[in-house]
Amino acid sequence: MYLKTMFSLEDKVIVVFGGNGHLGREFCKAVLEFGAKLYSCDINVNETEEVLMLKKTYFNKYRLIKIDATNNEELQNVYNDIVEKEKKVDVLINATTMKTNDFYLPFEKVSLESWNVGILGNLTIPFLTIQKFIPIMKTNKKGSIINVSSHYGIVGNDQRIYEGSNLHDIYIKDSPDIKQIYSHGVYNAAKGGLNNFTRYLAAYYGKYNIRVNTVSPGGVYNENENDVFLKNYSNKVPLGRKAYIHEMNGSIVFLASDASSYITGHNLVIDGGYTIW
Repeated sequence: MYLKTMFSLEDKVIVVFGGNGHLGREFCKAVLEFGAKLYSCDINVNETEEVLMLKKTYFNKYRLIKIDATNNEELQNVYNDIVEKEKKVDVLINATTMKTNDFYLPFEKVSLESWNVGILGNLTIPFLTIQKFIPIMKTNKKGSIINVSSHYGIVGNDQRIYEGSNLHDIYIKDSPDIKQIYSHGVYNAAKGGLNNFTRYLAAYYGKYNIRVNTVSPGGVYNENENDVFLKNYSNKVPLGRKAYIHEMNGSIVFLASDASSYITGHNLVIDGGYTIW
């Protein structure tokens, strides 16, 4: 019975940055289902069917907040509002990302602006949010921080898997002359940096009983991707397929809960084995 309660998130206050994104919304649903009180922070507050469902189902436990996390005043106001009301933040999840229009161009054509935006969305925003929210965790001498990284923070991309794909139709529709996409080096650089930044923070704040970990998802199914790309990608995965989005949820609940109370500085890789060979 005790083991079951270790995974419970009842009475835990969780803040998710990027909470209205593709993965972020999934994480929100998972922690709410396990009983958490959730503040979902995002620059995008579009009320999709999923958001409306969450508001209806968890009307007293779910709040969607519009925020530009790069704006210190906005970030401070959100922090003050949550801490004044809750007196604690048990879990902070960083699931933000940012891309520019030239994200999928060949490396030598990528702009400095695109590089800087990628660093900002994938590495700088976690720095800003953690720096802002860490004081309440230090005061309470308890907390769990989860940074969402990627398997591409561990390995480089095999650009060959994009050959014959239809990803240009999905991601760069405004440039019909481009028939090949390329993964952006900034994503690997930022996510690799996030992995080691997480280790730094775990060592720095361990004495306050604050745990800091990453999760590194592999590729997730997109119904618009063609069979060529799915086959190219899946051939590189020991389990032989891409992930279903719900398969990320267990790791988030685990690292947010007391079931992982002695785990810190860890990168939990959820990639079907992509990075093991």
